[in-house]
Amino acid sequence: MNPDSHMNPDDYQQAWQAHSSQTRVIIDADLLRKEAQRDQISFRSAIFWRDFCEIGIALLMIPLWFYLGAVTSSPWTWYLTVPVLVWMAGFMLVYRMRHKQKPSQPDEPLLICVKRSVTEVEDQIWLLRNVFWWYLLPPSISIMAFFAQVSWESRSEGWLAALMFFIGLSIFLFALYSFIYYLNKRYVHLQLEPRRQELLTLITSLRDETNGEGVDDRVSLPGLPFAQDRLPTSCTSPAKIAIGLFTIVVIMLFLVYMINMAITSNSSHLTSEGYPKISPFAGVRWQESQPEVKLGEEWFKLESLNNVPADEIIAFSQRTYEDLWRKRFEEDLVELLTRMGYPPEDTVTLVVQPLTSTQTQVRVNVPMTKANRRAIREEARKRKHDTSEP
Repeated sequence: MNPDSHMNPDDYQQAWQAHSSQTRVIIDADLLRKEAQRDQISFRSAIFWRDFCEIGIALLMIPLWFYLGAVTSSPWTWYLTVPVLVWMAGFMLVYRMRHKQKPSQPDEPLLICVKRSVTEVEDQIWLLRNVFWWYLLPPSISIMAFFAQVSWESRSEGWLAALMFFIGLSIFLFALYSFIYYLNKRYVHLQLEPRRQELLTLITSLRDETNGEGVDDRVSLPGLPFAQDRLPTSCTSPAKIAIGLFTIVVIMLFLVYMINMAITSNSSHLTSEGYPKISPFAGVRWQESQPEVKLGEEWFKLESLNNVPADEIIAFSQRTYEDLWRKRFEEDLVELLTRMGYPPEDTVTLVVQPLTSTQTQVRVNVPMTKANRRAIREEARKRKHDTSEP
């Protein structure tokens, strides 16, 4: 043997690759068709249960959203998510109806079965690549509007604190939705795209066989197209899909609920520190939800204070302080008006109506004094003591 004729390891490797590239694996066409149909059924089942869970959870959240909004006395921006949930469920239903594929027949040609599988995979690739526009962006807008409103209503604690509160909530929402978007893109890159390439390789091989020998009972596949390494197929269990989606929903609901409860609790239990304990009224009494105020020794129906209608003041107090709304109006009027954005001075302008007349009166420069507020507080304590006696 001539020593000069020895081949390098690289030469052996190139020769092996050239030989393997020409390898053709012969597979029974009927077995391959059955395997392709089983794979197609498994893929359809996973997609069906995923869509079913998403649509079902979106529809179930609609009444839950109304319930939480009523329980927590949420602002109107809370309910912007309701049409978003309707949109998400409707989009999924319409998309599935428009891209619904016919079920495979046992005796249909293998090429048609594989083409149908490619179409289904490409539909899912489009859906997940555009998940930001139809699934993430709409709820982001409604939730950000809610975050902006609750931050705005907490501005009495300081503009900087309210701004940081809004920024913190926005960062959390951005991080959560970025993670969801990443998971969808990762699934497309590691699962759907390799699956699509394998199916396209199979279609090319089937076309070559049809155009060439025309053999129907055997199919030759060049280069083992299904032997590529990739991640294991994601679990298609309906229960696990539902649990995953439900967990994301619970996290979002818990976050929004706790934010709303924190805002409500903060508004309901403040001790009014930093707000002057003064009032322009010598006394306050109620006719249902309408206040009657005492100026001097005479009682009047309050129409407005510093051009702010009394009904608007009462509505804000009810919405902000819930069961304590009357107490806040009587004893913490400065705080109440400040939170509304109308901080009063030492004197105010009142528009009142005598109880014995229909004509209104304008009282200007009515002083706000600690004595008035103290008298109102003592009267409230007296009423509480009288009602608590047997």
